[in-house]
Amino acid sequence: MIGWRQGEWVTLPDGAEVSALAPGPSLFETFALRSGRIACLGDHLSRLAVACPRLGLDPARLMLGAAVHEATWSAPLGGLLGRNGLTDAIVRLLVAARDDGLATEWLTVRPLPATPSAIDLYQLTLRRDAPEWLPRPKSGPWRNSSDAWRELRALADRPDAEGVQLDPRGCLSEGTRSSFAWWDGESWNFPAAETGRLPGTAMAQLRSVLAQAGRPTRDVSWPGFPLNAQSVLVLRSTFEGGAVCARSYHADGRLAWQPTGAQTEATRALVWLAAWRAQRCISFA
Repeated sequence: MIGWRQGEWVTLPDGAEVSALAPGPSLFETFALRSGRIACLGDHLSRLAVACPRLGLDPARLMLGAAVHEATWSAPLGGLLGRNGLTDAIVRLLVAARDDGLATEWLTVRPLPATPSAIDLYQLTLRRDAPEWLPRPKSGPWRNSSDAWRELRALADRPDAEGVQLDPRGCLSEGTRSSFAWWDGESWNFPAAETGRLPGTAMAQLRSVLAQAGRPTRDVSWPGFPLNAQSVLVLRSTFEGGAVCARSYHADGRLAWQPTGAQTEATRALVWLAAWRAQRCISFA
């Protein structure tokens, strides 16, 4: 794998994790590049900017992460795709602090899998670790989620599966790579910040479109998985459209939950979210 580091091309092990690039504290964002377009890049860079002071960094002094400048991004993105033989990709921007108060920025790519039509959810034994700050930044070394990803692969090593993590109190937090939202017939529910879940970009976008449509939302610390949910959405910024429906929930290999009813509310929310994101695509072709 060829990566970009502060304007230089670097050979890296395939599938190198965040901790392999920056063993110490770091911040990172991942997003999808499809047909030369990235959806909602500004949302990712805004989240990165909010987290930068946690590492003593000034986001205005970053090379790539400072703002959405097409001219700045086009050359490294095009070079990465060409050198790695990709057309579409999951792109990761990683920012690590240096001793001089500045940052080292990494840009890497990996193949972009197809977005599944639905997701099966599996219970993980690993609990979401306590956040160092709230709102929790998307920060490295990312060991807890990496360990959760490995546990999920041992349960169901396929792309249409996601692991469910609870916080130390037993409340639903998030998935290994995803956020969750569920409709219970009266309101859209989102795990509260105190569960240790990330401020997911797709989650924030969904909340925005639901608010615009006048749909009720609330933050909850829900004990266990919401078996009363009529629909569950799995939110991930690299999904085309930003989210898909959960199909079932497995605990110890048994089916424990499945959606009920016509899924009208969830289908409508998915359409709204996809349209919102499509209007906020930036072309780097």
